[in-house]
Amino acid sequence: MAQSVTNQFQAALTHLLTQEGRGAQSRLAGQQNIDRGYLNAIIKGRKPGSEEVRAKIAGHFNMTYEDMLALGRSILGRGDLEISEGKKGNEQKPAAKDNIARADKGVIVFKSPKKFQEAQSGFSEKIMKVVEILESDTIYRDVLAELIDAFHESVSTKNDNLKLRNQMKEMESRIASLEKRLVAEKDDAQKFA
Repeated sequence: MAQSVTNQFQAALTHLLTQEGRGAQSRLAGQQNIDRGYLNAIIKGRKPGSEEVRAKIAGHFNMTYEDMLALGRSILGRGDLEISEGKKGNEQKPAAKDNIARADKGVIVFKSPKKFQEAQSGFSEKIMKVVEILESDTIYRDVLAELIDAFHESVSTKNDNLKLRNQMKEMESRIASLEKRLVAEKDDAQKFA
């Protein structure tokens, strides 16, 4: 049975968001600058989504638009996820989550994007890996140390710039307040003169 492109994309998107876990929809909307209501309408099947937005979504998952459609076809072809345009949203069969998790092991093999792998890896585990590299006597230690320094400098500069901007805004508001007071005092002086 041929599925529409909208249904294929919706099935793949639902699968990837489920795979990413809690807060995935919010992260996607925020990182790709997509209106959350519009994204939700795409996920629920109320809107097909523009080509531009679909491309942004695919890029978010480190996939091409065509890969997303292929994943959707694979999922829908197995009957793991039933999507019908006439209903509000998508309805999953009882064992759909298990089937969706296995859906990418069939004809088309998709690697889990780095974002998902990193999300599954704990923060402390990453720190231990960094410490291990920094304690090694290899060229990678020097490269990693330089990268850490560069990122730290970038973050520090960004924080410093933000502080300076906030100080500038405060100074501008103080100057504006002083100017208003000066004008008021000048007007009062002219009235009494």
